[in-house]
Amino acid sequence: MGYWVGKQTIEGAQPTLRLSRGSLVVGIDPVLVLAADLEGRPWRLVDGETTYRWSLNGSVLAVRRSDEGSRERRRMDPDEASEVWEATRRRLAPLLEELPPETGGPGSDPLVDHLLYMASPTEGPERPPDGAGERLAGALRRLAATDTESLREDAARFESVYTPVGILPPDQYMSLVLQLTRGCSFNTCTFCTFYRDFPFRIKDPEELVTHMQEVEAFLGRGIELRRSIFLGDANALVVPMSRLRPLVEAVYRRYADHPASEGGLHAFLDGFSGAKKSADDYTVLRELGLVRVSVGMESGHDPLLEWLRKPGTSGDVAASVRAMKEAGLAVTMIVLLGAGGTRFDEGHVRDTASLLSSLPLDRGDIVYFSEFVEQPDAPYGVIAAAEQVPPLDRVGMARQRERIEAVLEPFREGGPRTAVYDIREFTY
Repeated sequence: MGYWVGKQTIEGAQPTLRLSRGSLVVGIDPVLVLAADLEGRPWRLVDGETTYRWSLNGSVLAVRRSDEGSRERRRMDPDEASEVWEATRRRLAPLLEELPPETGGPGSDPLVDHLLYMASPTEGPERPPDGAGERLAGALRRLAATDTESLREDAARFESVYTPVGILPPDQYMSLVLQLTRGCSFNTCTFCTFYRDFPFRIKDPEELVTHMQEVEAFLGRGIELRRSIFLGDANALVVPMSRLRPLVEAVYRRYADHPASEGGLHAFLDGFSGAKKSADDYTVLRELGLVRVSVGMESGHDPLLEWLRKPGTSGDVAASVRAMKEAGLAVTMIVLLGAGGTRFDEGHVRDTASLLSSLPLDRGDIVYFSEFVEQPDAPYGVIAAAEQVPPLDRVGMARQRERIEAVLEPFREGGPRTAVYDIREFTY
């Protein structure tokens, strides 16, 4: 439960503060709302029609909805991002400058009495819980101290704790990422460069414990914002059970009663390597907290998988998913729209729809449709040009999704949810 605090002193406006589930939300007016973690790190700013999303590594994504309803997105350069943050701090200054001095000692912070009124986010006046004033005051003071230089220092610390977090499923952008492995175990997909520069390596349990300690020290109070745990990197569950089990057990022991594990453990796995694990293996992992596996199937069309240099077949994907579902896990299936351009269009749609329809997916599962985005330096573009494979435009990709979903429609009753997965909007 969160609580709201309003204060009618800033230029006639009615600012609001909300402290809930590890996030401090500050609203100055209807068009400026900032969310920060309890260390004062901004992670989301809504300013009129533009939403800014801060990554822990210091990068900032600006997303704006155009008058036509489309989404415009761009990664901001550091100087521009700094200007946005400093402008936001100036707008917040009237609120933050009125913070009472820190008096020290539990229950001694006068912030609750200093504010003019309090209200429940639902209905009726309500006092916040004991100690909430101190938590709110502390979060606000840390936010007030967060300037451009401290954000840069924070980003440098992030780089010392993590190898780059290449990508996550959209539902895990706010997870606590723990890197059991580094890189991708096969790293051959022609369209992906997320892990190209990092040889695959499995951490030993002692190294993982050190990593968890470093992550906790880096996040500090900000760990309270994280409500699930993602086991990285690209396909950490490919690790043989004899080595994987001690790693997952270490995570389970450390976070069994921690709010970060509230949403359970999640991980990526390509369906091809996943075929090497049995339902019994997945049952063991479920008992250690694993709740969902995101499967990068890309396509159910084997000729396209071979052309993309995926190391396996649609049959491997089916075997993996059936084993996961038998073990009681939820799955997320990721379909790459536009892969293989017009050459593979018909086969991609037909076989992907057929594969998805054959799987025991239920309402707890998700099918993500991800539009192909060509990455700089990826082999895909060179191969497609050499073989004269025409790309599929956005209209063609939207049509692919419609055709696949049309086949899935009879299975929709009690079946998986579908959603968009736009890798251009990834932040962590």
